[in-house]
Amino acid sequence: MKLFAIGKGDVRMRLDRWLKANFQRPQSFFQRHLRQKQIFLYDVPTQRRVKTRADFILEENPALRIGMTQTLYDAIARDAVSSADPVDPVVPPELALPILYEDSSFVALHKPPRLATQLGTSTDDSVASRYPHWKLVHRLDKGTSGILLLAKTRLAAADMAALFRNNLVQKTYIAQVHGHLTALTGVIDAPLDDQSAKTSFRVLKVGENYTTWLELQPHTGRKHQLRMHCADFLKTPIVGDKRYGLPSSSSDRPSRLMLHASSLSFIHPTSHQRVVISCKDPTFHN
Repeated sequence: MKLFAIGKGDVRMRLDRWLKANFQRPQSFFQRHLRQKQIFLYDVPTQRRVKTRADFILEENPALRIGMTQTLYDAIARDAVSSADPVDPVVPPELALPILYEDSSFVALHKPPRLATQLGTSTDDSVASRYPHWKLVHRLDKGTSGILLLAKTRLAAADMAALFRNNLVQKTYIAQVHGHLTALTGVIDAPLDDQSAKTSFRVLKVGENYTTWLELQPHTGRKHQLRMHCADFLKTPIVGDKRYGLPSSSSDRPSRLMLHASSLSFIHPTSHQRVVISCKDPTFHN
């Protein structure tokens, strides 16, 4: 059985139209499977399937999920892979990013520092604008370099978003921080904005100018989690962090945030095989 959360952007949409938008099948296809009870609503507190109609209007209810039998989901997933558009977005060579991993569902890019993940009020260039045919499934701060995963289809994006939401994607970062640590390994378990936040750390080596190189593994995905945990709880802010770091003059400030997403691992939602993606950067791997 596959369950899908109802997002704020889905509220007031008809169920059959939500299904069509996310799985690229005609509404008649989903209406038939609704009648056959292969698509249903799922009540989380009671763990019960609830029969519903194609014209059900989605509501913002944290206890409610859209459910689908595993057999139907697997059939849709196989068709989505076989009918995927084989034409990748054409990106000018000077704007193309190195590809670290690619299959019919996902592509992992090496994002450089100072390139935004998506456009904002003060940015006119981003990964999302360079690759508009692919879908972002997570974010990296503008200053952070390393692995950025994108989905090629709506179905793949929904699957991967669920893995990230349920903390089923293992991520490893390398950071250079100001100061030295007394412990070589440890776990930071400190809430951020009233939400649980947990990060494991390991000292890799002592660096120059009273700095330390760390391996960081976030077990939750809070905004600026690694930067805040390093600065506020380890008391060793990341080098080059203008927001949470040490005050410095422009002459001695590094040209970038010294944080790099070096590896990412997950169970592929279609093949069910473990995928491990690595990204080496000469600044962080010497």
